Amino acid sequence: MNFKQKYGDWALITGASSGIGKEFAKQLAQRGLNVVLVARRIDKLKQLADEIVKNYNVQAKIVQVDLTKPDFLTKIKEVTNDLEIGLLVSNAGMMYIGNYFDNTPENEIKMIDLNIKAPAILTHYFGQQMIKRKRGGIIYTASMLGFMGTPYSSAYAGTKAHEIVKAEGLAYELKPNGVDVLVLNPGLTQTEMTSKNDFSKMPMKLMKPELVAKSAINAIGKRTLVTPGFMNNMMNWMSKHVMSRKMNTKMFGGFMKKTF
Repeated sequence: MNFKQKYGDWALITGASSGIGKEFAKQLAQRGLNVVLVARRIDKLKQLADEIVKNYNVQAKIVQVDLTKPDFLTKIKEVTNDLEIGLLVSNAGMMYIGNYFDNTPENEIKMIDLNIKAPAILTHYFGQQMIKRKRGGIIYTASMLGFMGTPYSSAYAGTKAHEIVKAEGLAYELKPNGVDVLVLNPGLTQTEMTSKNDFSKMPMKLMKPELVAKSAINAIGKRTLVTPGFMNNMMNWMSKHVMSRKMNTKMFGGFMKKTF
């Protein structure tokens, strides 16, 4: 697929300073798209922007912003007002693993703001522009955990379930307007998000972020959901066709309890 021809000149990636978001930025730049990199850490954003401009001969703009703050869209608008964002990659997210009541209400609300509220605001703003142009694409980064109730990560799994269901509905709604919607559902991935816990007792290995991002880039416009990795897909198939929801929750509860 010619991404520039299909989506236009610019992609915007949230959570771009590391992990899957960083890989999205590099791989989309490799396909010829200019990129707007959105994250909190200015030093990492500058480093990545310089790398992208040098290696891929495209433009890279940065937006240092906290997506949990009420005014985050204003800062993004300041950089993107003169740009046609044809591909939105809503990738930023946060995860909590542990006993539910060991987390604070403030941290849970912050997770909901980042995982659900921020993507909703970005979707409304950039999605309406895509509809007017009759072309565009939106990628949401969700999680395999969004397919089931997940003890010790209950709220996080709930936020990702929201994104999965939203993406499935939006994909149908926006298809007549020439806008592709994809939800990426990674399993365990080598990112800063997973670095604080011990996943060695899990049945699947941590995937490399470059392979996870690649699976979404290859799938957009062809599918609505993508889960990268053979073992992850095997677990998905079993959870849908072999096990009940209660069995899935019990199994993943046992797995997650061993990680903290």
